[in-house]
Amino acid sequence: MKLINENLILLDMNLQSKDDIISCIADTLENNQRLCDKQQYIRDVYTREDEISTAMGSSIAIPHALSLGVKHTSLVFLRLQNPIQWDDDQVQMVFGIAVRKENSGNEHLRILSNLARKLMNTGFTNELLQAVNQSCCLNLLKECSIG
Repeated sequence: MKLINENLILLDMNLQSKDDIISCIADTLENNQRLCDKQQYIRDVYTREDEISTAMGSSIAIPHALSLGVKHTSLVFLRLQNPIQWDDDQVQMVFGIAVRKENSGNEHLRILSNLARKLMNTGFTNELLQAVNQSCCLNLLKECSIG
């Protein structure tokens, strides 16, 4: 199963808070049969958020979790209609990462590092902000070996 597909890309969402976003990511993963325990995944994301914020500046947050609630390693991309407050940052793009806890090795670190490296490129982030549909976003993410 691929890390991301068009069903895991949600554009111009009208969400109002970090809680709304985490719920939306979990719902999207569940609706695409990527979770075996949605509540466990949500708890694990919040546990990770309690350690240190996953907002990384530049209007981007990367909430993620290693979780037994995950069935298939996945990446969800959300682009918000309007920026929201995420701890000390304003966020408009969110990458939700879900990795199965057992037997994950360094999979989550590989995904995070590939994503973080690419997101440092403002040209790439501007293209994601301006992409007209899910297909365009998916192609951009595939180009950088994230999808």
